[in-house]
Amino acid sequence: MEILKHVVMDHFAHRNNWLTNIEVRVKLFYLCIGLILNICSQNIIVPLTFLVTSLILLMTIRIPIITVGLRMIMPLSFGVFILFVMGLHRGETVVFSGSLFGYELALKKEGLLIGLLIFSKVAGGVMLLLLLSYTTSITKICMAARWMKIPESLIEVLSFVYRYLFLLIEEVATMMSSQRSRLGYTSWLKTIRSLGTLSGMLIIRSIFRAESAHTAMVSRGYDGGSILSIQLAPLERNDYLMFISSGGVLISLFFIGFFVFSR
Repeated sequence: MEILKHVVMDHFAHRNNWLTNIEVRVKLFYLCIGLILNICSQNIIVPLTFLVTSLILLMTIRIPIITVGLRMIMPLSFGVFILFVMGLHRGETVVFSGSLFGYELALKKEGLLIGLLIFSKVAGGVMLLLLLSYTTSITKICMAARWMKIPESLIEVLSFVYRYLFLLIEEVATMMSSQRSRLGYTSWLKTIRSLGTLSGMLIIRSIFRAESAHTAMVSRGYDGGSILSIQLAPLERNDYLMFISSGGVLISLFFIGFFVFSR
């Protein structure tokens, strides 16, 4: 649970550094256009560029590499899985063959190339999202979403989910500590039973906590309106310069990835 809390907590976004001080609307503009370029790229140059540059930027504000690695484990695992699946089912040129549990397996060149492209897109896209999450608090993201006329209901759901996520993590940590003190994880059978009980209790407590929070908010006059009372400040000259700079970088990547290396 300590690893999960270390990975999820956004204390990095509340630090004072040059990336957190960049206007949130500039970062969202860079993220949205970058994700579009990453998804539409026909080679690995653009995704790898996003991967490397995002990692370098995170290193400049001293984000621990182990923290980034922990958050990359799950998406990269899916990327590797897709890589092997595409290699097994697409293409004709066999580059490796063997047997596993009596089944003949053959990896094809064409499928591996397609899988490698998908893998690079996964890695590049996740790093772009990590760059935003490590440098921008959820409050600023919600404020920017409101400025962009995103429906208030979606902003409200995002705020509540993020708010109560950490409470649920603390609840899980408390219940797991109680189960360990009662020797609930001394064997595989007890571990499965303990995790099943923990999952059920977590759902029940989540429902009770949600009802209690809703009752408390209604009693204080909440009627489903906006929960954000702070507005973003008007864009300044430096913000427009950052818009232009990030736009120039993205345009350069577009021409490099779609015209130079696509030949």
